[in-house]
Amino acid sequence: MNTGQYLNRNALKLMLIGMVITAIGMAFTVVGFKFADSPAFCGSCHSMEQAHTTWQVSNHKQLACTECHLPNRNLVEKMIVKSQTGMHDTYHEILRDYPASIKLSTKGKEIVVDNCLRCHQSTVENTKMMTGGDDCTKCHRGLVHGIDKNKGGMKVE
Repeated sequence: MNTGQYLNRNALKLMLIGMVITAIGMAFTVVGFKFADSPAFCGSCHSMEQAHTTWQVSNHKQLACTECHLPNRNLVEKMIVKSQTGMHDTYHEILRDYPASIKLSTKGKEIVVDNCLRCHQSTVENTKMMTGGDDCTKCHRGLVHGIDKNKGGMKVE
């Protein structure tokens, strides 16, 4: 066997090993992304116990937290907001400096309302709400998580 054939075999072996490692890495990434999108992941933080418990008995329990609380128009925007809010929530979870009640930020409220309308557009399209500029949370604030928030929460600016 000459040197060229030996190098080609080694190169092929290295490429194959690289492809296997890449495939395994991609699989872990997909599984991790799916888990980070799950209610089990969201409910694993102390600050989200109350929200997770109330969601489990709500009419929206078939939806993942991220379906309401993250933008769903495109994957890039979702990933950016998921990263930002994830870092913010992790920071405050570690410091344990969240207040007793969860409050949506202005951007968070816009995302929630946009997602309400994404699912319920046909229900409200001919109502005063659509023409008057009101938002879903004005009347339906406690629909999924209740109104009495006595524990759990996170600091939101």
